[in-house]
Amino acid sequence: MKKTTGLNELNLISEIKKIASATQDFNKTLLIKSIGDDAAVFKDKNSILVSSDSITENVHFKLKYYSFHDIGAKSILVNLSDIAAMGGVPRFFILSLFIPSYITKENIKETINGIIGVAKAYKIALIGGNVSKASEFSICIAIIGDQQTKKSKVIPRYSAKPGDLIFLSGEIGNSWLVHHLLENKELIEKFLEEKPEKRLIESFIKNFILPVPRVKLGMELARLKLADSLTDVSDGIYKDIPNLLNQAAGQTSGANIFIEELPLNHNLKKITGILKIKDYLSNAISFGEDYELLWTSGVENEDKIFKLSKRLKIKINKIGTVIDNSNEVCFFEGKKRFIPDNKTYRHF
Repeated sequence: MKKTTGLNELNLISEIKKIASATQDFNKTLLIKSIGDDAAVFKDKNSILVSSDSITENVHFKLKYYSFHDIGAKSILVNLSDIAAMGGVPRFFILSLFIPSYITKENIKETINGIIGVAKAYKIALIGGNVSKASEFSICIAIIGDQQTKKSKVIPRYSAKPGDLIFLSGEIGNSWLVHHLLENKELIEKFLEEKPEKRLIESFIKNFILPVPRVKLGMELARLKLADSLTDVSDGIYKDIPNLLNQAAGQTSGANIFIEELPLNHNLKKITGILKIKDYLSNAISFGEDYELLWTSGVENEDKIFKLSKRLKIKINKIGTVIDNSNEVCFFEGKKRFIPDNKTYRHF
């Protein structure tokens, strides 16, 4: 591990190892060697899933809006969503911290507590990592999972079939609105005079500043074979629906999406009304960062999916259908075509 600026590396690693000790019993039967060697060693009997994602200061978060605990929590939650989007089980993760000179040991400790709090909730073990100095604060996590059993399948993207129904978990647009509210916080506070409206906005930010990865739902879709094609809503359904259809590979499948079926939080509608935001629908459709699951399934599975929704107490909406002989994703508001502005979140 490389040196960090303003921090004692050995003490920092020791502190991380101490906090992470709470995760070392998770998936213990699969673990041969954990933190402390050049690489972790584990065994498995099913297909291995590996993914990596990072969050970076001033791209995915700003220190004036996020606590270090929330930054840590978000860094691992978005990675868990990648495993959920394959219908897999998360097992282990590797943590890399890139630390600028203005970040203190207490800041790092709070960040690690945020990460480990999520790891404990989802029963995944930290098995290694790296620390390095940097110009801005960044966290990179590599997450490792597997399929539940040999009989359950890993669900890929790009496998939608004409005639399939399109389903979406949870709600979309909440992450966009939180981002908008935080980026315009001072202007909004000047605009609003009534305290109940301010409390509504503060409550909305608190409730939706962090995503909820749908790990259990993904596992059940895989176990029950209720999805032909599956992804998570990281870039907005405007961009993510084509990922189900494999248009890039020359397939001619398209999709019809019905606006009235898109799940929007009632407080999102209320707040955008208060703030007179007219293009909220385009933002909800294309901004992303919601990390809900988006999938296709045969018509014969519709009742089973809604029974699963009730059992898991997770909202699931049927939002459209896969159609043949088209390379287009069409949004309809009633019978009228709706063309959303592309407000997809930009990473660069």
